[in-house]
Amino acid sequence: MTWHSVVRRGARALALTLVLGRSASAQDAAAPGPESPARAEEPAPAVELPEQVVHLPAPGPTDATAAATVVDAARFEGEARAVAEIVASSPGVSVRDQGGLGQLATVSIRGASSDGVLVLLDGLPLNTAAGGGVDLSRIPRHWVSSIEVVRGAEGARWGAGALGGVLDVVTRPAGAGGGWSAIAGGGSFGTFTAGVDAAGGGDGWGAVAALSLDGSGGGFPYAYDALPSAPGGVITRTRTHNDAASGGLLAKGFLSAGGGRWDGLVQVSGGERSIPGDPYQDASPLYDRQRDGRVAAVVRHARPGPFGGLLSASLSVRADGLDLDAASPSFATRQRGLAAATRAEVSGAAGGAPWALGASAGGERLEGTGLDDPRARAELAAWAFTDAPLAGGRLRIAPALRAESIGPFAGLSGRLGMTLALGGPLSLRGGVGRTFRAPSFSELYLTQALLRPNPDLRPETAVGGDAALVAQGPLGLASAGAFASLYDDLVVYVPVSFEAYAPRNDARAVVRGVELEMASAPVGPARVQGQLAATLLDARTLRGGPEEVGKALPRRPGSNVTARLSAERGRLGGHLDWHEVGRQWLDTREIRSTPVANTLDAGLWWRLAVRPDARLHVEVRNLLDVRTLQDGFGNPLPGRMVMVTARVEGGRER
Repeated sequence: MTWHSVVRRGARALALTLVLGRSASAQDAAAPGPESPARAEEPAPAVELPEQVVHLPAPGPTDATAAATVVDAARFEGEARAVAEIVASSPGVSVRDQGGLGQLATVSIRGASSDGVLVLLDGLPLNTAAGGGVDLSRIPRHWVSSIEVVRGAEGARWGAGALGGVLDVVTRPAGAGGGWSAIAGGGSFGTFTAGVDAAGGGDGWGAVAALSLDGSGGGFPYAYDALPSAPGGVITRTRTHNDAASGGLLAKGFLSAGGGRWDGLVQVSGGERSIPGDPYQDASPLYDRQRDGRVAAVVRHARPGPFGGLLSASLSVRADGLDLDAASPSFATRQRGLAAATRAEVSGAAGGAPWALGASAGGERLEGTGLDDPRARAELAAWAFTDAPLAGGRLRIAPALRAESIGPFAGLSGRLGMTLALGGPLSLRGGVGRTFRAPSFSELYLTQALLRPNPDLRPETAVGGDAALVAQGPLGLASAGAFASLYDDLVVYVPVSFEAYAPRNDARAVVRGVELEMASAPVGPARVQGQLAATLLDARTLRGGPEEVGKALPRRPGSNVTARLSAERGRLGGHLDWHEVGRQWLDTREIRSTPVANTLDAGLWWRLAVRPDARLHVEVRNLLDVRTLQDGFGNPLPGRMVMVTARVEGGRER
């Protein structure tokens, strides 16, 4: 399928949706599919104290003007999908999967680097001062209830570093409804998964606990070389030293007491993986091995505040560790990080206009190999936000402003969003924003192997805007939009001596694109549902050598399309998924690239019992067994993979 046909079909589907009649409520519109762009909602009464998880990191209520997609993880229950693969079902998102099967997986939103995407777990930032982005493979899949993907320069709402956007991972809720579930599965290449969770509660309290374990032997076959003399024209090898295992513990709860509400969270996760050598070298590769872990906790308190609003405060801590034993060149890395922050905010609504004022203070410390001394810096921020209805509520204007300092770096982030009801199911959403990212400790101070630091780095900045036409009705929702972002003072590593590289603020890039998203409501007795997310991206270098200016940014696929068709009737159900990743260049001069990658997945499930709900899932990933797939770093990806999973759930309404 070409991009032209994707856009044509999307436009026809959008036009059909526009005549569906009056829009359903926000709750009804969220039900049809796994992805639901953020939309205008009536503000909740200020004295209500719901579980403060989904939107706590952003000031005040949900920003209905943001380009956002909420992915309901329940739609993928029992499937062999990691968090990174669930996120990849959203438009504007590109996953940087370095080999698959438990290996490092980071995310890019709208062409930003992984450092330019904020990742939060129940409101707790996972990005560290060490830099390098957040490894999504270390977030256990079994914990996740939903993921909110916010696209654009969102620093004014979420904090510095959100150059391309934000991932807000929401774990299973702690509520009085209770319930439990258990899952176990195994499949190709020694891959396995297991998890268990239980929740309970009563009047004014609730708790949930979850355990998770995942891993893989990683020994999948791949196409090593193509030769006419070889059988079938391809020489096949097996990926070696590619094992990975990870696990985690989650505990959270709430208590209503003294006219307010307390929320608490403790999260422990970690793992170990081998880092395989060059898959296309004839010589025996030298192997590296990595171990990492994270412990995080947060306590929040909320109570009715002044002006009929809500007053909230939180305290969070996070400790991270990373050990890397490298064979070539031979060295060992040990890093230990510690972060803590406190946050206070007052929010409310006046005349139908939600508003919020807040401030935070914290700091982060890093010590380890390559640092002369432990490094630390303080972080301060203050913000304001409102969402004002105009023209009888048909138009909403949402300005946000944040002042922030991170160590010696300081700056302002701003955003202005807008939604306009055009009539019937149709509305227009758009916004512009500006934010920055402070250099990481690694870029500023870390000496390691061939890399040198640069303490004179400046913050990276991003300025961007987007607009989209949105339609939602009883039969589903559709969104079609465009965006553009300018990234300036980007940090790149340049040669400074023989076989030594150091970071410089030498890069500037422009990223433009188109995003299309559709999700249908269940149709017919088989409850057939369809979903599509498509992105067309053009990312170009504006500053650099003459052989680089005007060329594509490396590891940014020009297109990304996911489509899903699912159905269920009685005790049977199934799904079919197609994912296409366009060509992406591996260097700044457009010399080496990866080809277009197409994968097809299929799965079936059978309900063995109703009470408790017991299901058996069989899933085939890469159904056509394409063994020439590569990630953005040239590493091979797995061929056909079969997973069989059993899942039992009790005590919850489905």
